[in-house]
Amino acid sequence: MRHPGIASSRLLHGMLVSLACCIALTCTADSIDDADPPAPVAVPAVVVADLCAAPVAEIPQRTERASAGIMYNLAEHPESIRAVAKDLLGHAVAASAAAQELACEAACPQQRSDTIVFKVTPTIYRSEYEQQPLCVQLAEQTAAQPLRYGERKFASVDELDTWMMNFTQGRGDDGKLLYEQCGGNCDPSYTFFIEPDDDNLHVNAEVFCGFARDRGNGDMFEISTLIRPRCER
Repeated sequence: MRHPGIASSRLLHGMLVSLACCIALTCTADSIDDADPPAPVAVPAVVVADLCAAPVAEIPQRTERASAGIMYNLAEHPESIRAVAKDLLGHAVAASAAAQELACEAACPQQRSDTIVFKVTPTIYRSEYEQQPLCVQLAEQTAAQPLRYGERKFASVDELDTWMMNFTQGRGDDGKLLYEQCGGNCDPSYTFFIEPDDDNLHVNAEVFCGFARDRGNGDMFEISTLIRPRCER
């Protein structure tokens, strides 16, 4: 004869196990049915590089030295800034026109838009203790933020050369403004960005106004040109 307490205990244990299984199954089903769908994973946009927007390697042209001496420039001596600048400009414009036929990247049409970079920089500066505080201040300012002038356009290299001479000697509206912004005995260094088209030379200028140059030893400047090609669609 079975003990009634043992039978009841076994029956209760079986019922609890069945209930637990039922609850587990119900909870599992609820969690599957009621769960929110997973959030979509953001896929980063694929940026395709525009090969046509990238500049082609720069093409150095010529670097010469020239004198800023008054008599040299009045006489347009071959070593004067005026004569050397005109020669280098003419050479760079011609080289740019000839280079238009060169191929761009394979992904781009065969079109190029060149910028001629023309730089004029003093070769020798005065010693540090001879520099005015104004020049030190302007050198720091314009190294971070050059003085900018443009856009101007000229029909020929001769016109551009004349404007450059006036500009760098403080004549004309642009030259007068430059001398106001770069005062004292501070000396500018110039970078001209020249973009030729079929009719004109379009010019923008950046000026670093810095330390006073040594006007002895022929008062020499370094002048350089390079071509910065760019492919176009």
